[in-house]
Amino acid sequence: MRHRPRGATLQIGFLGITLLLALWLGYQAVDAATSHRRTVEAALADYAGISAWEFAGVVRSEVDHMLNDVFRPVRRRMRATLPSPRVVGWELEDAARERGCECRGFGTPLALFRIVTGPTVVEIVPDTLGALVRDRLAELVLSQPLGRRRVDDGLVSSPAGEIFAEDVVVGFMISHDTSDIVEAAYGFVIPARAVGELFAALYADRQLLPEPIAGDQPNDSLLFVRVRDESGLVLFASPTSEPDVWSATEPIGPDFGTLVVEATVRPDAAGRLIIGGLPTSRIPLLAVLLVLTLGVGAAALVQIRHEQRFQRLRDDFVSGVSHELRTPLAQIQMFSELQLADKLPSREDQHRAISVIHRESRRLGHLVENILQFSRQRRTPGLESPRQRLDVAEGFAEGIAAMTSLAEDRGMRLHVEAESGLQVVANRDALTRIVVNLLDNAVKYGPPGQAVKVSIRRGNGTARLTVTDEGPGVPVADRRRIWGAYQRLARDVEAAVPGTGIGLSVVAQLVDQHDGRRWVEDAAERGARFIVELPLADSDVSPNGSTAS
Repeated sequence: MRHRPRGATLQIGFLGITLLLALWLGYQAVDAATSHRRTVEAALADYAGISAWEFAGVVRSEVDHMLNDVFRPVRRRMRATLPSPRVVGWELEDAARERGCECRGFGTPLALFRIVTGPTVVEIVPDTLGALVRDRLAELVLSQPLGRRRVDDGLVSSPAGEIFAEDVVVGFMISHDTSDIVEAAYGFVIPARAVGELFAALYADRQLLPEPIAGDQPNDSLLFVRVRDESGLVLFASPTSEPDVWSATEPIGPDFGTLVVEATVRPDAAGRLIIGGLPTSRIPLLAVLLVLTLGVGAAALVQIRHEQRFQRLRDDFVSGVSHELRTPLAQIQMFSELQLADKLPSREDQHRAISVIHRESRRLGHLVENILQFSRQRRTPGLESPRQRLDVAEGFAEGIAAMTSLAEDRGMRLHVEAESGLQVVANRDALTRIVVNLLDNAVKYGPPGQAVKVSIRRGNGTARLTVTDEGPGVPVADRRRIWGAYQRLARDVEAAVPGTGIGLSVVAQLVDQHDGRRWVEDAAERGARFIVELPLADSDVSPNGSTAS
C-alpha cells in the first residue's frame, strides 16, 4: 500500500485553507459592498425625498397664490353672474405669467361654474355642456375636503371620460360656514396639459436639492420628477426618461385632491452627489476571482498528483536499478572471492568464473550506459553524438554479440537474419545501444527456452530492425506509453520482474535522433514484435524514393 508523502498532504491542506480563506474574504467583500450600497441608496432616497418635498411645497405655494389672485375679484360676489371664460382666461394667463409660465392653455377655460347651496343651484358656462357634466362637476367639487379657512381654494384632477372627453384640472374656490357646510363654490376647468406647463416652469425655475449638495447643476441632470394623481393621470414629468421605481413620494396637500410628487435620483448622478457614487456589484468580479482561485487550486492539486506520480516512478526506478545492480554485483563478488581464496582449483572452474565475471560486468556496463544516456538526454535534449556512414548490420552486430551469451545462459535461442550492404548515417554506439535494449527487453520478459528472432532487412527506403520474442506481448492500450521514461506495465511490477523502465525510453530517444521510427505490434504466433526503422543513406535510395536494387 502506498502512502501519500507528508509534504503533499501539507500542500493539499494549505490549498484547502487558502480556498476557505478566499471564500471568507469574498463573503466579507460582498457583505461590505452590499452594506455600502445600502447606505448610498438610503442617502440617495433621502435626496429624492428632499426633492419631492421641495417641489410639492413649491407647487402648493405658487398655485395657492395664483388661485388667490384669480379668485380675489369674485370673493365678494360668488352669487353673482359668471363672467365670460375669456375674462377668466386673461386672469389665469396673467397669474401664470407672473410665475414665469407663458401657459397658453390657461387662455380659454373649457368651462366656468358656480354652485350655490340651499337649495343647490349649479350654473355652468357654456350651458351647452349639459346636465350630466354639471352634476358630475358639482359632485367632484363638493366632495373635496374643507380646510380651516372659511374660504378655501385648490385644484383637483379628472381623467379623460370622467367629466370631459380629455384630461382636465378643476380650479375651485369654496365658501363654507363653521360647520363645514358649503354655501357657494366658484371655479374653472382647464386642460391638464396647461397645468403641466405651469409645473414645468416651476420645476425649471427652482433648484430642488440644496446648493451644498447639488452645486449649480440643473434638476434634470440629477433627478427624475413627476406629478400624478391616484388614477395614474400624469400632469407633469421631467424631460428625462422615467425610472421603473420611484424613491420618494410626497402629497401636495389636501387642497390638491390626490396629486402627489414622485422623485428619484438619476443613477448616473450618484457620483456627483455622493463621493464614490453608487457602488457597482462586486459579485461578478469576486466570481471571476473565485473561479481563478479554484483554477489555481485545481492546477496545484494536479501538479501535486503529478509530483506524487513521478515520485512513485522515481522510487520504482531506484528500486529497479538497485535490483538490477544487486544480481550482477553478487555474481561478480562471489566468483571473485572464490578465485581469491583459491577455491577454484581446476582451469575449467576458473574459466567459468572469469566468464561469469566478464558477462556480469558487461551487464553492469550496459545498465550504466543506459542510465548515462538517459541522463544526458534529460539534461541536454537534442544533443547528438557524432555520426558516420556504416553498414547497419555491422553496427548492430556488437550489441547482438553482447546479448547472445546472456540469452544462452537463460536457455534462450537467438536467431539472427541480417541483410548486408544497408548503409546508414548513424552513431555506432547508438546502434549498439538500440539493439542491446531491445534484446534485453525480449530476454527479460520472455519465457525460458524461447526463441528470440532478430531480423535486419531493407524496407521502403529504410533499414528495418525487428526483434520478436515469445513473451506475453504488449496490450494495445500500452503500446505508446511504454516508450516513455519510467514506464513499466502493471503486470510486470506486480510480478516483481526486475527493470528500470528506461530501456525503451533510451531506444525511443536514439531512434528519434536518427529521424527513424519505432513501434511495437503483435508477433505472428505469440509474443511481441519491436520494430525500428532508420533511413538509408542517400546512395542507397533511388531518385524516385524507392530502394536501390
